[in-house]
Amino acid sequence: MGGMVMKITVIGSTGRTGMHVLEQGVRRGHELTAFTRRPHLLENFNGLKNVVTGDGLHLSDVKKAIDKQDAIIAIVGDRSTPIATDITGIIIQAMYELDVQRIVCVSSYLLGSTRPRVITPLFQWLLRHSLADRLSADQLIQSSKTEWTIVRATRLLDKPATGNVRRQKAGYEFEFGPYEICRADLAAVLLDIVESRDDSKSIINVTWGKSKNE
Repeated sequence: MGGMVMKITVIGSTGRTGMHVLEQGVRRGHELTAFTRRPHLLENFNGLKNVVTGDGLHLSDVKKAIDKQDAIIAIVGDRSTPIATDITGIIIQAMYELDVQRIVCVSSYLLGSTRPRVITPLFQWLLRHSLADRLSADQLIQSSKTEWTIVRATRLLDKPATGNVRRQKAGYEFEFGPYEICRADLAAVLLDIVESRDDSKSIINVTWGKSKNE
């Protein structure tokens, strides 16, 4: 579907990553629907097809946002309580009821990773509750009958885009750093993937493309 104009709903659209997805999606010419609890943050944002105000925990709100869409980009889990599993379940139900097939979800590289070996176990312990929730959400996606792709990102930074990204199928860790990526580069990856079915039913790890030693 690369190069085609798509109708895409962005769930989590006013988060730090979501705003980059909106900006880049508009530049690519897609018809974007922003689904958010904070529509005031988009008052000066131009180029969107639609803004739907609602909560991801309410099925009726989600259905209103994704009806007649070609795809969904879901960036959930930034609330203070771990509810990614609940929201993901509702999104899947809405997709079934409205026959929406394609979804790309953001997840965490910390799930199943061991590198960098010194600090990864510490962060996995500190974030154990949110990671357990994220893993449960990923498992819901994987067991669904949708055309899903899960994108597991390394540490997210608020820095300018580089366009230099490494991708790796889940089960294969990055052998060297940096184990971080900026949100703008992650947004580009999400849009690249949603435009193509090449990575359907796959988990993709993403990080920046160059070693700190280069």
